[in-house]
Amino acid sequence: MDYKMHQFLPNPGYMTYKLSKEEMDFVWKKIDQALIDNESANNRLAGNINKSLDMDMSNIGPFNSKILALCEGYEEKFGKTYKNQSSAEKSNEIIFDAWWVNYQFQNEFNPQHNHSGIYSWVIWMNIPTEYNDQKNLPIAANSGSDSRISNFEFTYTNSLGNVKEHIINMGKAAEGTLCLFPSELKHSVNPFYNSTEPRITVAGNVSLYTYPKKS
Repeated sequence: MDYKMHQFLPNPGYMTYKLSKEEMDFVWKKIDQALIDNESANNRLAGNINKSLDMDMSNIGPFNSKILALCEGYEEKFGKTYKNQSSAEKSNEIIFDAWWVNYQFQNEFNPQHNHSGIYSWVIWMNIPTEYNDQKNLPIAANSGSDSRISNFEFTYTNSLGNVKEHIINMGKAAEGTLCLFPSELKHSVNPFYNSTEPRITVAGNVSLYTYPKKS
């Protein structure tokens, strides 16, 4: 039988980038400043976690450029996942909108949610546990869904209308990794156990700013 295989109805994916030591040091410096400023972000975030803090938006030039470059790379690979609002009277600009740091402790979690904006991202700064250890804990060892414990999870609908999950295992190997994805992509963070050390992540949004064209 002669036939051809065709891929159709693709889902947009996600992109990862490993930060350099200099970039990690820059983010840690901004985290330290957030701890001093102590501006809570909990009331506008979905997480069931103890502490989320807004991070300073000033003096982020190099990091701003890095995030926007990653957005351009994403669009080259997957195309735009948002509607362009430009017209004869209006122009668009992609802007670094906000970022914040999360301190997640054992038993805490981020339920399934999405973000505002057109792109969102997370950086795994400090992961105190290893998935391979977590899945062997009594709470998960005999579970059919042990792949979720402690992990980051995307949820999406495939071309057949079935809800599917994509799991990213959490451990030291993930530290320093930035994950960029469309803001509408549902995601969640599962709880971890047997560690008093916090999981530290930084997350943020990129938005489309529409403004009148100059006459």
